[in-house]
Amino acid sequence: MTLIERDHLLAHIQDLIRDHGTLRVLGQILKLKLMRRRTKRAMHLPVNPHMRRDIGLTPAHKPPDPFKFLL
Repeated sequence: MTLIERDHLLAHIQDLIRDHGTLRVLGQILKLKLMRRRTKRAMHLPVNPHMRRDIGLTPAHKPPDPFKFLL
């Protein structure tokens, strides 16, 4: 984003604040930021067990602990 684009956005936000009030505008901005959902692709990447092992990740579903019955 260039300085001109940023200044234009700030001027637009200042106009909104002047027209509707600070709390209302900032509340809406915060609500939009909090309610934005991530895409499915960014949340979970399908990785099979062999790929997980090759890149050093832990298993997706840990095997049961054989010593758990001792606790």
